[in-house]
Amino acid sequence: MPYANPHLHQPVSTFGAATARDAALAVILVHGRGQSPALMHEMVVSRFARPDIAWLAPLAAENSWYPERFIEPLEVNEPLLSQALERLDTLSEELRMLGFPYESQILMGFSQGACLCSEFVWRQRRRYRALVAFTGGLIGPQGMLRDTSHRNFQGMPVLFSTWEQDPFVPAKSVRESAALFQTVGADVTLKVEAGTEHGIRDAEIGYARATLDHSASQVHLSSARSR
Repeated sequence: MPYANPHLHQPVSTFGAATARDAALAVILVHGRGQSPALMHEMVVSRFARPDIAWLAPLAAENSWYPERFIEPLEVNEPLLSQALERLDTLSEELRMLGFPYESQILMGFSQGACLCSEFVWRQRRRYRALVAFTGGLIGPQGMLRDTSHRNFQGMPVLFSTWEQDPFVPAKSVRESAALFQTVGADVTLKVEAGTEHGIRDAEIGYARATLDHSASQVHLSSARSR
């Protein structure tokens, strides 16, 4: 029986700048469980107001990237977890072929999408422009041992933002994820603020905009050092 990844057969919504000539950056924008690219446009793209960004928002099969909570053992969420990670990888490679190198790509997601983006960047061991995780963290049980060797995240801007009493994502897991990325050299911003809602506050959009601005300064600094 041929291998079939259900996520690969779903459409990708595009917003903002259309090509690498028009866009300074490309964002892979990943929705949460039971959500859609249209909702991510409402919650993120329309509030960002950055016409120089190409936004690509993939749709998950049946609107969910993997079946169980992100803090369950990894095997509980297979094979859909690996298939979801493959979906992001294929999209990242498509962007590279369109003229956006990894250093011009940002992984950004909310809730289940934030968890998937975090896990994807961690496993890829390649330096992206930035990671923005709105209420999410690395996938797996709290305290899970992870390989921290051979990662090229030095100075990569990473934002983890969440609510202290979020009903679906434990703040402890977000803090652990931030600490792990910091351990391997990423430039991490962690924002855990009071509240029990599950959404993206205006302040978090501001944090994300600052992260993208910081990523631009990091690129300019790197270019200056290479001269």
